[in-house]
Amino acid sequence: KSLERYIILNAIDRLWQEHLYAMDALREGVYLRGYAQKDPLIEYKTEAYDMFVELMANIKNEVLNNLFRSTSNLQAFENFLATLPQFLLREHAPTAPTANAPARARQPQPVGAMAGVTADGDGAGDVTLDLPIRRSMPKVGRNEPCPCGSGKKYKNCCGRVA
Repeated sequence: KSLERYIILNAIDRLWQEHLYAMDALREGVYLRGYAQKDPLIEYKTEAYDMFVELMANIKNEVLNNLFRSTSNLQAFENFLATLPQFLLREHAPTAPTANAPARARQPQPVGAMAGVTADGDGAGDVTLDLPIRRSMPKVGRNEPCPCGSGKKYKNCCGRVA
């Protein structure tokens, strides 16, 4: 346990320090993007997010790489894998379902605002229905007459509210 804790903390500490130095360099250089008619704040946010995602991936890779290299035998590593929480195992599971995988595992996972709504409606299931949103009427162009019958253009009538 102490070896695992040392590997994890060492990787996080070193990579976090590198990330902070990279963020400083980004902050100093992002103002030049203003000359390219791009908002420096938005560019900073997007670059910073990409760098954070890369940091998280690097931490996972380095921890796993060091753990693989530090195990002296296969039995010790299997014991370590048995102690990992289930959500970490699911995160690194292969994306393609196997032939003996249950049917519920093959269905798409909930994403976004509809994550709690399930097919059976009780909120306890794992699977959501991804129903496409369909228009009841055809889309009205901005310069076409308004469908409410006022005679005005859509952009000057009901389109102003939308």
